[in-house]
Amino acid sequence: MLTRLVPAMVITVGAMLILQASAGAQNANRRVLFPTEAQFEASEEAQRLVQGARDLVGNDLQWEYGNTCTNTGPQRAALSRAQAGLPPIENYTVEPTKVFDNMWYVGPTSQGAFVVTTSDGLILLDTLNSTEEARDILVPSMEKAGLDPTQIKYIVLSHGHPGQTDHTGGANYLQRTYGAQVGMGKPDWDLTLPAQRPERPLANRDFDIIDGSTVTLGDTTLHFAISPGHSAGTLAMFIPVTWHGEQTMVLLHGGAIQTPDREAFDALEHVFNGMAKPMNVRGLLNTHPGIYQDTLTDMETIRNNPDGPNPLLYEQDQAQRYWSMIVDCARARTTALEEAAGDT
Repeated sequence: MLTRLVPAMVITVGAMLILQASAGAQNANRRVLFPTEAQFEASEEAQRLVQGARDLVGNDLQWEYGNTCTNTGPQRAALSRAQAGLPPIENYTVEPTKVFDNMWYVGPTSQGAFVVTTSDGLILLDTLNSTEEARDILVPSMEKAGLDPTQIKYIVLSHGHPGQTDHTGGANYLQRTYGAQVGMGKPDWDLTLPAQRPERPLANRDFDIIDGSTVTLGDTTLHFAISPGHSAGTLAMFIPVTWHGEQTMVLLHGGAIQTPDREAFDALEHVFNGMAKPMNVRGLLNTHPGIYQDTLTDMETIRNNPDGPNPLLYEQDQAQRYWSMIVDCARARTTALEEAAGDT
């Protein structure tokens, strides 16, 4: 057990095994993250699992089932729309939205960031794509919401890709400007730092997050698990929130739910069955709006009716069934990939 004490915050790191995505099925240059539609449909076991997930749906999870139980699983809205032959969503800066009493969404429609407010400052989750976006979009959006960027004490990056900066690109600027401490999943630090681009340097590596880490700032503690697949160190972040004073828990999963190998699936199963269910998590978020639900529409609903029910929250039984559905359909994709690899 390693405990690091830093101003106004405690980071506790449990000495647990870090689950990293293995090489998995690959073609010549790219890792295969999900089976083809034909492979998915040809697998009897995968289809049996999908049918089991269908039995959980009822009338209240139809959209989630259609989004989750496919050969690809949930994807960014841009990819889903392109595959369906639909025009892209216009990319514009969303009106800052108080999605929960203690949590805001700031940033564009394509990808954004969440700000968690605490009794001792702010925790920022993701930083947009670049210094320019952080400076010209993220910071003004925070200020418009009444959030003081000088109070950002800690930045947690949901994941990183070597040579890409869509979630990490603004962290260097925010770290230099406001003195925020920056953390990311240890496997992603290890992979992204050697591959950083000179014109978009990454932030300094202030702390690593591994399976079982917690971050406490003031009256708020975030819990973390490593959920590899989309990246080696994708984070699952369990965030305590309130809505109209009622306490609950939401999960921000840093990447699309991709389980290209058994290790990634086992980690995902732990996230949802081992953590989300017993913690009574009632919401599933991503900094790419639209991966898990129609987030842009839901945020508009919240802005138009801030005193009404929160469309980002599921009822408890509904949430439990949704988490089971996610696991069953991820297992189906992993099974189909394994069977296809055995046929080659």
